[in-house]
Amino acid sequence: MLFFDPLYIVVLVVTLAITGWAAWRVRSTYAKWAKVDSGLNLDAFDFARRLLDRQGLTDVRIEPTPGQLTDHYDPRGKVLRVSTQVADASALATQGLTTTAPRLSVAAAAVIAHEVGHALQDKQREPAMALRQAIVPAAQFGSSIAPWLIIAGFWLNLTGLALVGLIGFAGAVVFTFATLPVEIGASGKALAFVNGLGLVGERQAGARDVLKAAAWTYVAGALTALLTFLYYAWLIFGRRD
Repeated sequence: MLFFDPLYIVVLVVTLAITGWAAWRVRSTYAKWAKVDSGLNLDAFDFARRLLDRQGLTDVRIEPTPGQLTDHYDPRGKVLRVSTQVADASALATQGLTTTAPRLSVAAAAVIAHEVGHALQDKQREPAMALRQAIVPAAQFGSSIAPWLIIAGFWLNLTGLALVGLIGFAGAVVFTFATLPVEIGASGKALAFVNGLGLVGERQAGARDVLKAAAWTYVAGALTALLTFLYYAWLIFGRRD
C-alpha cells in the first residue's frame, strides 16, 4: 500500500519536520515581539489605514477576520483583512502599561505593514504579483484534486490519469515558488513603511525578525511541495515492483 511505502514515510516525515519548524518559528517570534510596544499610539486598524493612505491606497478597505495570523490582502475585493490576534492590543497589558491610549506591538505593526506591501504590489501591478494571481486556479486544482488523480491512476494502472494529476500538481508547485518573490517583496516594503514611522533600533530588528520568520513558512511550503511532486513523479515513472 502507498501509505506503507518506506519512501513515502521518509517524504512525510521530512515535510512535517520542515513545516513544523517553520510554524514554530513564526509562533515563537510573533509571541516574543507581540509583547514589545512599537511606540505607535494607534490601534491595528488605524495603523493599517494610515499606511494605506500614505501609499495612495485610499480605495482599499479594512476588515477584521477571525483567527490567528490569518491577515491577508484580497486583490479581488481590494480589502485588507486584519486577524483577531493582530487586532487585539491587550497582549501589551501584560507588560504593565497603564495608559488607556491604543498601543500597537512590534509584531502587529510588522504583520499589517506586510499586507499593505501586498496592496501596493497590486496597485503597481508588479509582474510577480500578477503571475501569482494568474495561476491561482491551477494551484487550487493541483492542491485539491490532482493528488487523488495521481493515486487513483497509480492503483488502477491508468498512467494517463496519473499524468494528468501530476501536471495539475505541478501547477501547485509553481504557485508556491511564484509566491516567494511576492512575499519577499512585500516584506521589503513593510520594513520601509515601519522605519518611516519611527521604528528603529530594537523595534526595527524585531519587525525584521517577524517578517523573516513569516517568509520561512513560504520557503517551507515550496520545499515540501517540490518534495511531494518528486515523490509522485517517482511513483509514476520510477517505481519498479
